[in-house]
Amino acid sequence: MKSLLSERGTQTRRDVLGADWVDRNLQNTTEFDRAWQMYVTNINWAGTWSRNIIPQQQLSLINLAMLAASGQMKEFEHHFHNALVRTKVPLPQLRELLLHVAQYCGIPTGTDMFRIARHVLEQEGIDLSTLEPLDTDYLYKLGDEAST
Repeated sequence: MKSLLSERGTQTRRDVLGADWVDRNLQNTTEFDRAWQMYVTNINWAGTWSRNIIPQQQLSLINLAMLAASGQMKEFEHHFHNALVRTKVPLPQLRELLLHVAQYCGIPTGTDMFRIARHVLEQEGIDLSTLEPLDTDYLYKLGDEAST
């Protein structure tokens, strides 16, 4: 029987999520959720990610923001790993995204995101000593309020 999954969508899905993850997902497909796998592969992966209108690094950042904002931290962890390892989003951009999302979604979300990020970075053995320190000169300084 011919596969009802887009080849292009399946390949993009493998590139972004990893072949092992996709294979496990597809091997566990039943008649109950086959239509869901078709939808995700054909609409999401072939219909959006494969078109390259928005570069994959940017799509990874968008995904992370949406997942964090909606409290989907298990998926956030998976996509943080993919952004780091597969779509190769630079660490300064990942850090900036987490700060930006935390500003709009709150301290608990920020705490969860940074905890997850530290866990993934540790798992991947990422050397953070090469990361440029964040420029904090623009930040509000408590000592400055007495002098104004």
